[in-house]
Order: sequence, then structure tokens, then C-alpha cells
Amino acid sequence: MNKGLYIHFPFCRKKCNYCDFYSLADGSRKGEYIDALCREIKAYKGISVDTVYFGGGTPSLMSGSELEKLLDAVYTSFDVDKNAEITLEANPMSVNEGEKLKAFKSAGINRLSLGVQSFSDTELKELGRGHTAQDAVDTVKRAQEAGFDNISIDLMFALPRQTLDSFTKGLDTALSLGVQHISTYALSIEDKTVFGVKQRRGENLFLPDEDVEAEMYFSACERLSQAGFEHYEISNFAKDGFRSRHNMKYWQAEEYIGIGASAHSYFEGVRYSMPSDISAFCNEARRLDSYTNTPEDRAEEFIFLSLRLSDGLNLQRLEKEYGVRITHQFEITARELVDAGLCKYDNGVLSLTHKGFFVSNSVIVKIFEAL
Repeated sequence: MNKGLYIHFPFCRKKCNYCDFYSLADGSRKGEYIDALCREIKAYKGISVDTVYFGGGTPSLMSGSELEKLLDAVYTSFDVDKNAEITLEANPMSVNEGEKLKAFKSAGINRLSLGVQSFSDTELKELGRGHTAQDAVDTVKRAQEAGFDNISIDLMFALPRQTLDSFTKGLDTALSLGVQHISTYALSIEDKTVFGVKQRRGENLFLPDEDVEAEMYFSACERLSQAGFEHYEISNFAKDGFRSRHNMKYWQAEEYIGIGASAHSYFEGVRYSMPSDISAFCNEARRLDSYTNTPEDRAEEFIFLSLRLSDGLNLQRLEKEYGVRITHQFEITARELVDAGLCKYDNGVLSLTHKGFFVSNSVIVKIFEAL
């Protein structure tokens, strides 16, 4: 089976107030790091992949020639499917000219994932983003002019000083741009971020309350569904045929190879990660925390990941492939969740509703306990 390939580019122009990913606001070692990426890519030979994903950080800070160098290494070392999905994460502030987007398209990128986050200048300032709402709109239009016909937009909700009205206006703006995919997810306050530090100090972040957060989520579900987007994963909506094929590998527990500082892999039945340290990666890319999945691990992952998707949990597969018996208690729990409007249970498939997606953690715990 074809695998996925993830390549991490950790450099940013600045660190955003909410970001907990491994990234550095110092690109002085960019060239050295790209050379190290090429070295590690070339260590793999003949493995078939049908998705390549450049994440970060801000991969769009690379030049067209730097990106082409990495893709040349990928095509030399891996057996890349002729119809592979090749995604680049980009921030509007780093692609403020059409020529750069054309260079990315020419290099082989066929899917663009834009970190817009909000179409409100006030909210963007709170997040510490370096672009304006108009920059984001202009970037989408330039990408379309450059030939991109598979564009995803990230939008966040439950932001400081955000209202239901400002969020829904942002959704409407995104829909007006004719993109193929929208990811919308709630702000999570992580300890080591600027927001996390402020919260520990007792500062008021002016976050919406839980009821407003729920309204934002359900508003997104309704508006995007009415606009012809499939709600295929908790936080992801796609036009027909435009699901993120790379991310589907994660959600379907398929194998993928991660290359770069802090990158994670699931390869040949083993999960492992790379150190979150550019120097360590450039000197020697050692695997950390290697762990071979047990049959129990694989069954649990299948349950958890299946329930993140609108496709749901196929109980026949669960029994046949993972040896998990469907108990009478599970049937009772499933019916209770259906009656509560949290799940659908049809033809041996249990899936979460919009309401269930919003409280997915607690619903999935109940299902685990019943199994």
C-alpha cells in the first residue's frame, strides 16, 4: 500500500501567540537544514508514496528552487504515484507575490493549505499573525491565478475577543473565495505558548464562553454543509473529491514517513519521532521513542480514528480484522448515544453526528468503555 511522506520545515518569520508546534523565528540555518532533509530523504529507496506534505513552521518561506531541490530528492528516492497529492502549507505573509506561487506550482505542488486563521484584522492581531484579512483574500486569488485548483483554508474559532458574528462573517468570506477545503478548529491554550503564559499569570484572554464556542462550531457545520462541503472529519470540510488524502492516512491508521526535526512516523509497524532540535537533526537524525504497535494498540487506534471520521466505525471490520467482540453492553451504549443525538448507527457502522463531533472525546470514551 502506498504510504504518505511528511516533511517538516520549522522556520517562521515570527512565532504566533497560540503555536505549540516546533518552529523557530530564525532562518539563518535554512540552507543547512534543507541539505539535511535531502540527506535523510535519500536514505529511503523505492518506497511507494502517493501523498507528500510539507508542514511547519512556514514551508512557504522556501524559494521555488529550494522546494524543487527537496522534491527532486523525493522523486529520486521514492516511487511517487503519478497522481500523488503534494501539499504545501503556506501563510499569506510569505506568498505575497504571484511569481512565488507560480514557482511552487511549477516545482510540483498541487495542493495549497493556507494558514488564514481569521478574516478579522482584530482577531489576527490578537493571534500574532503577520497578515491582514485582505492579504489572505488576495493570496487565495493569486493562488487561483497561478493555477491552484485544490486550496484549503484554516480558520480558527473561540479566539480572544471573537464573536459569533465575526466568525460567521469569516466563514462567508471563505465560502465566497471558491476554495475546495476548509479546516475549522477551536483555539487550544497550550502551556508553552504566549497565550499559555498569559493565562498562568491570570490575565484575561477575553475568550468566548462554552455556549458561544458551541454556537460557532454548529454554525460552521450548518453553513459549510449547506454550501456543499462534506463534514468528513471533526474539524474538516471538503468539496466532493477534495478530502485531504494525506491527513486521511493519519485518520485511517495507514503508514507514513516523517522527515525533519520533530517529525513523527508510523513505518513498518513502528511509531517513532525525530528530536525537536535542528542541530540534532542536521548532525544525525536519530529516532526517538520507537514503539512497535501491539494488536491491542492497533484496535484502539482503529476505533478512535474511525470515530473522528464521518465514515464512522465499521463494526464488522472491528471484529474481523482486530478481534474485538461487539458486546450487548456496546449495543445498549450505542442506542443511548443515538437517542441523545450524538451518534448514528446504521448497517453496522457507528458514526458521530455534528453534536457528537463537538463532544467527541467524551463520546469516544463511552464507546471504549462499552467495548
